[in-house]
Amino acid sequence: MEYQVAVTQMMSRAEWIEVLAIVIIAPASWVAWPCLPAPTPLWLVVLCVSAWLLLQSLARDVAILVRSRRAPTPEPGREAQCFCLESTVGLTGVIAGAVLVGLGCSTRVNISHVAFSLAVTATMALCFGIKDLVITWNPLGLRRDQDHLNLIVRWKSKAK
Repeated sequence: MEYQVAVTQMMSRAEWIEVLAIVIIAPASWVAWPCLPAPTPLWLVVLCVSAWLLLQSLARDVAILVRSRRAPTPEPGREAQCFCLESTVGLTGVIAGAVLVGLGCSTRVNISHVAFSLAVTATMALCFGIKDLVITWNPLGLRRDQDHLNLIVRWKSKAK
């Protein structure tokens, strides 16, 4: 019982809403499966999974911006040498999909109802799991930053 209370207190209302959206959208993806061409081009799978990840990230960022307009914080943006992992993964997938199209990749895959629903669920769960992670390059690493929406990305540090 204590563990359940601790988990409840750790997650914000917005996070609970996002988990609820995953729980609703994942089974609903079963209905969208017939819209896929059979067999599906590999480039389309890569592109769609990456776009879905970026769309979920965008929806979360818009919700954060709407909330911040209602209750603005006087906190100015911070400068950092880092980039959002979620955006990096999504952008890498979009680039990989575009490269596959450019190379004329004709590989096609058959996707079952179950595989499609699992892919949607896994993509949304991955997006939720990495939402607070940023890749830093000075020093090189991965760190958690829950408020990285207010970061100003700097490629090089300012000389002091």
